[in-house]
Amino acid sequence: MKDSYDKSYKELFSHPQILKELLTSCVRSPWVDELDFTRASKVDTSFVTLSRNKAESDLIWRIPLRSGSEVYLYILIEFQSTVDRFMALRMLRYTVELYGSLIKARPAMKNLPAVFPILLYNGDGRWTAPENMADLVDQRIGLDYIPRFRYFKIAENEFSRERLLSLKNLIGALFLVETSSRDQLVPVLQEIVEILQQEQPEVYQAFVRWLYGLFSQPVPDWVTELSQLREVPAMLATTIKKWEQELLQQGLFQGKREGKLEGKLEGKLETARKLKEKGMPLQEIAEVTGLTFEDLQDL
Repeated sequence: MKDSYDKSYKELFSHPQILKELLTSCVRSPWVDELDFTRASKVDTSFVTLSRNKAESDLIWRIPLRSGSEVYLYILIEFQSTVDRFMALRMLRYTVELYGSLIKARPAMKNLPAVFPILLYNGDGRWTAPENMADLVDQRIGLDYIPRFRYFKIAENEFSRERLLSLKNLIGALFLVETSSRDQLVPVLQEIVEILQQEQPEVYQAFVRWLYGLFSQPVPDWVTELSQLREVPAMLATTIKKWEQELLQQGLFQGKREGKLEGKLEGKLETARKLKEKGMPLQEIAEVTGLTFEDLQDL
């Protein structure tokens, strides 16, 4: 299931809207406001495949500036929890490889475009590796002869809960889900649902697939007690049901369970209707809700 999670995580950042939310939420620089995300295009990353670590995934975007030039974004997604002290060297190598591919494709070019290297880290431990290449090199020969390069770090676990909630976008929701404990996540589910409702259908579906890979659990039931979740994918509701039951045993949740069976079916049908309206294939709807094809065809 980890491969599915990694793939779905990368898929999320293959949408210009998510890319825009990432930059506007985390990179406070004037040039970000000049990016034209409507003309953003992905770049083939096959030229870095051989040198890339197995515990990472990369994305390269070419985004025009409204002024007429362009910026390349190199996003390295680091999935492993251990910190690589020499990440700056790796990022420098990948950036140089990108420049080499651009020169090969356009031999007549006189100036290289700007490349903004981003490390997106979602591990549990604190990221402590130097972000500046010069900090990894003995400087007795002087800084003039040492590569001047640094990458931009985005570590999910460095954002406060309040900051993530204030973003009110899918980046905040993504980071919040990954960095919250069970009892912390339950009270903010309504806010996550509201964020999902505002997203484009294809981004919504990508987030659904990411959740499915993250939770990696089958979907046996629908949580009717959490009626506000009717428009969130069933796999999220199922996971929260499990958490709620655990918390209930600890005395953190109270409430009646009457009329549960009838409510479960209605909840599943309502979820299926919403997902069908958003264009999700029937096969995927059946997998996440536990309904049969006959049930879905009658909607």
